[in-house]
Amino acid sequence: MDARMNERARAGILAIGGVLLATLVASCASTEMTSTWTDPSAKGASLSKIAVVCLTKDPGLRRMAEDTTASKLAGAAAIPSYQILGETDLKDLETVKGKLRAAGISAVLVMRMTGVSEQVTAVGGPYGTFDGYWGYAAGAVYAPGYLQEDTVVHMVSNLYSLDGNKLMWSGVSQTFDPGSAQAFMTDVSKAVAKSLEKEHVVL
Repeated sequence: MDARMNERARAGILAIGGVLLATLVASCASTEMTSTWTDPSAKGASLSKIAVVCLTKDPGLRRMAEDTTASKLAGAAAIPSYQILGETDLKDLETVKGKLRAAGISAVLVMRMTGVSEQVTAVGGPYGTFDGYWGYAAGAVYAPGYLQEDTVVHMVSNLYSLDGNKLMWSGVSQTFDPGSAQAFMTDVSKAVAKSLEKEHVVL
């Protein structure tokens, strides 16, 4: 992916953070959970209703992200928070909690994009010996396309018990070269749901 394509992808994905909305290039996204933590006492928890909250300034992207993630959490009744909170100011914690409790919510999955970075990787090449590396690297410097540049989107997802006001599960993910905000959220939500099911937090 060349520099111009990466800039367009970066601009579009930043919309998740509420910075701007732009057209994204077609690409193949790949998400991995780089770290997770589970409260041992949360395993096997009976969660009747989970509210999914995506913290972003853009209401359209928030709805899309929450809808996508809620649809992937098959082990519990997951509800996009915008359906409960409406136009409530998300910074008004007490009002948010009151509406969630009134709706019978037992846990809240909070998702937040923490950044977008560029990763440059050398593709191929013999590194085992000086002669082999020098012969490869000296020639590669003058050959176009010997470095691969990827756009990496980082996201933190935390699952909280609403009544206990306690962190039950936390996961950090990174997505490589997402082609659109929809593709990004679909990939992240699948990874998050898989991790929650693996840890038996959402049964």
